[in-house]
Amino acid sequence: MRKLNKSFLPSPFGERGVEEWDEVDVPNNVKDIFIEMKNTAELMVDLAYSSLLFQEKEIAEEVLELEEYLDLLNYHLMVKAVLAARSPKEAEQITAILQMGRAIDEISNAAADLAKMVLEEKLHPVVRDVILESEETIGKVEVSPDSILVGKTLEELDLATNTGVWVSAIRRGKRWIFDPDEDTKIMPGDIIIGRGTRTALDYLKEIARGILKVMRNE
Repeated sequence: MRKLNKSFLPSPFGERGVEEWDEVDVPNNVKDIFIEMKNTAELMVDLAYSSLLFQEKEIAEEVLELEEYLDLLNYHLMVKAVLAARSPKEAEQITAILQMGRAIDEISNAAADLAKMVLEEKLHPVVRDVILESEETIGKVEVSPDSILVGKTLEELDLATNTGVWVSAIRRGKRWIFDPDEDTKIMPGDIIIGRGTRTALDYLKEIARGILKVMRNE
């Protein structure tokens, strides 16, 4: 779970600048930076779709925050990749990594564009319909006080394995928890934003409402 404590940094990307995520350490090597970029882009896509489906501007704003974080990662990827190349062969391999980094950055830009549409209220209804008709979609699940989810961490629940739903965010009262980590406990009244098939989301809803008292794989 990432928490922002931001300070302004001079930017290699223009006058706007990027913001430093003081509580998130940038990985030290090319491989780990690349993995973090991939994971961040995936989260951005999930949250962008969520903001669109539920018209949640706060989620859209988080997508734009993540875009700045990904820009920072991409900058570090370029710097470390250039420094790592010691021969023409290594330079060729590094070029392939940088091309993948640019591709991931383009995915994040597309997610940010969706988020901006939500913030500017420029969305056509057909966009929402297309997402809803996809094999995998985004769902909103409210947790009842009687649910077996209450009081357990995401690690204990392992919802991706036991229900087929990947958790992107949790709304707790007026507060959002984006990209919750494995130690995050589910509380009564939490609203879980998750990605999965309709069947998987319906199954999780029955568990969250307290209708089902055990998960299949438990």
